[in-house]
Amino acid sequence: MTAAPPDPAGWRDRLRDTRTRYEATHLGHLQRRIVDVQLTKQALILAALAFMLLVPAMITLAAVVPLGGSGGAVTGLVRRIGLTPEATHDLQQLLPTDTSVSATTTGLGVVLTVVLTVRWPLALQHGYELVWGVPSGGVRALWRPLAWLAGFLAIAAAAALVDPVLDGVAWLVAILVIGLPVTIVWAWWTQYLLLAGRVPWTRLLPGAVLIGLGLVGLRLAATVVLSPGITSHFREYGPLGIVFVMLSWFVAFGVVMLGGALVGHFVAVGPVRRRRAPAVASPGGDEAAAAGPGESPDEPAAPARGTRGG
Repeated sequence: MTAAPPDPAGWRDRLRDTRTRYEATHLGHLQRRIVDVQLTKQALILAALAFMLLVPAMITLAAVVPLGGSGGAVTGLVRRIGLTPEATHDLQQLLPTDTSVSATTTGLGVVLTVVLTVRWPLALQHGYELVWGVPSGGVRALWRPLAWLAGFLAIAAAAALVDPVLDGVAWLVAILVIGLPVTIVWAWWTQYLLLAGRVPWTRLLPGAVLIGLGLVGLRLAATVVLSPGITSHFREYGPLGIVFVMLSWFVAFGVVMLGGALVGHFVAVGPVRRRRAPAVASPGGDEAAAAGPGESPDEPAAPARGTRGG
């Protein structure tokens, strides 16, 4: 007696039930939030803007201080962020010397640096607004990204100056005991500043902790991952290989800054409940507004405008 062939409809039903159960879990809700916020796209935008800011800034600085030489100003900086001497030497091949920069190129670099200096923190601000479902702050809030950039440069400079003072176990202990809390506080302030205080401090704390852990993890991984990557890609592809590695590192930075905030939103608020707007207006003439990308069970929906929520 031959066995009956499997029922394709039964398999489809089981797969549909499994998918439905998965989407009802916390992991399924988090995955949907990642898709709704377009985390990968926003991280790529941040990475592209960061690299586009770095290149004209380096060209502009090359007209003032030596960058590409063995005694250039970049040598001490990149070693402080965790690169080995070999990786530092390879990275310098990507940077111009003061004799290779013309006045015209320097002027163009200044213009691009100014424009991208504003655009980069604006992209980060837009990502946080998507995570929390708040509207854009407009022109009046333009000073906030600039203030954040000043704070970012200040903490990066402080870390670069303090980092080479310690070594070995003392350096690791300082990173974990001092650097981690400082980074968490900075990430906490970053979210509150860029969101213009529209989200309470308490709800921003989980995201700040995750961002701080991620940034410290990137710093610890710089020597283990970034330096070998720069060296191997430079040997195989030349200066273009360094571009690939730097872009990948900037993408990782964007994922930490936005992904930490996204998971922190999920922890602080909980799963987002989607509401389906009816296709036909109710007899009373009112139509339900669809939930925005950042709405949650304890956050009121925005007022309806026309046929959709604002």
